[in-house]
Amino acid sequence: MWFVLSITALLMQTTRRSTEKRVAKNIDSMALTWIQQAAGMPFIIISLFLAKFYWPDQLPVHFWQLMAIYAIGSSIDVYCYFKAITIADISYVAPLLSLVAVGNIAGAYFVLGQTPTGMGVLGAFMIMSGAYLINLAKRRQKVDVRNSQIALVLVLISVVVRSYYSNIEVNMLRVSNPTTFNFYSSLVSIPLILFVTALVLRQRRDHHADYWQKLETGVRNHLWPLAIIGLTYTLNLLATFQAKLLSPNAGYVGAIKSASVLPIVLIGIFFFKERVSPMQWVGVAFIVGGLVTIGIN
Repeated sequence: MWFVLSITALLMQTTRRSTEKRVAKNIDSMALTWIQQAAGMPFIIISLFLAKFYWPDQLPVHFWQLMAIYAIGSSIDVYCYFKAITIADISYVAPLLSLVAVGNIAGAYFVLGQTPTGMGVLGAFMIMSGAYLINLAKRRQKVDVRNSQIALVLVLISVVVRSYYSNIEVNMLRVSNPTTFNFYSSLVSIPLILFVTALVLRQRRDHHADYWQKLETGVRNHLWPLAIIGLTYTLNLLATFQAKLLSPNAGYVGAIKSASVLPIVLIGIFFFKERVSPMQWVGVAFIVGGLVTIGIN
């Protein structure tokens, strides 16, 4: 059952990210970090009727301590992702995000004590090799090299941060449930990201005056795409959380979701007219092969 839930999360993630790429051209990347969660809140609230809801006083203290760390980590992660796709091709950023599969498996070992098998390690090595080939091919194209390097740093930060907070969420899920956890994590993250946005805007005084006006216009012009993002965001997380509770290794769920790299690259080619070199295709093949290896394992 956990494998089916992971595939469902993969499909929702692919749909969401391809929609985000369209929206990110007209809405500031930092704003999108909280707008996507705000767009998902109506669907998250509806999901609360599907399972038992835990009130704050029904949850242990360590749940809220981990929630504070989780909110900070997820905020940094989502911001790095949105910033990366606004300065580099999605067909470049998406494959690099497959490194999350490696980070999640390592995090599951150090945070949860879940030891991966030999095939799991082999799959992780194949994913890392594929990501390296994709990065090497992009450098050889000599197109927006500086932006690609910045995007690489952002993705690596995202991978390291996610490898930790995506595993501590398992401990919180064990004392609550996916719907309750999804509600509280989004409720805490939104004001935190808004606070960071306000701090950044204070440093950019020349852009502060028309920032919110442009943001309002961007949101108004993309209501339907944002609704799709909100729905797929909610379904993706619920399926992911339940799969992690049922799976033998929480890192494997993230590895399967990383298979979204292939459809995302295809979307980048057909809808955004992005160029993918032969070496990048070889890198994608390595990544997919690694994910299949982990899946078989």
